[in-house]
Amino acid sequence: MPVCVCGKKPVIRLVSRKPITASAEELEANPRSRSASLRIAEKI
Repeated sequence: MPVCVCGKKPVIRLVSRKPITASAEELEANPRSRSASLRIAEKI
């Protein structure tokens, strides 16, 4: 996330830095899941 220079407090907190991607097992069962990535943020 970009660094804020306006002085406001952040509204969300990133739970994980890297996105979660589909496992090899999921890719075999569902080829379209290759392009999916899950990012997690928590509202403060």
